Amino acid sequence: MAAQGLSGFYGSVFRRSITVRVLIRTTDGRVLMLRSGNAWELPGGVVKGGEDPRSAARRIARATLDPEFDVGRVLVLDYVQGVQGQADSIGFLFDGGMLSTSVTSFTGAGGEWEAGFIPLADCGAADEGLRGEWGAALEALELGTMVELVNGEPVSAGPVAAPTLRRMMPPLEGFSGILGH
Repeated sequence: MAAQGLSGFYGSVFRRSITVRVLIRTTDGRVLMLRSGNAWELPGGVVKGGEDPRSAARRIARATLDPEFDVGRVLVLDYVQGVQGQADSIGFLFDGGMLSTSVTSFTGAGGEWEAGFIPLADCGAADEGLRGEWGAALEALELGTMVELVNGEPVSAGPVAAPTLRRMMPPLEGFSGILGH
């Protein structure tokens, strides 16, 4: 049963999480991936309260690479519908630009995570959580646009038609408008 009233509305809004990831590439075709545990992932995390997605992406990239690092445009926006009591989430994938480096790997401060520059062709297999987003990110980079996904699948909006003209009031006999035209 759907929640009703303001408590239902606020309950549904505040159950959504917002995450960000940053796609940082090298000039020779590698992508920065982080590993904490077994899985390799793009640098990313949760947007904190009072923080916008771009600021969160910038914070994460700066903590990973350089205190002066900045992020570019949004490449992918993915709305993931929660299932079986899990909350919905919204994920942003930002363009972190290109680096010129010969470094292949490094370890984060305190040894909390390992970082590696992985060939782009191997990244989709390395990051299980981004399988649908890899193709969308590459398409967005190539076309200079943003790709919208729902549950990791592209949204096929089709052609957008102009909205139809709607009258606020039904026509009145003998009256042709406010100014009498």
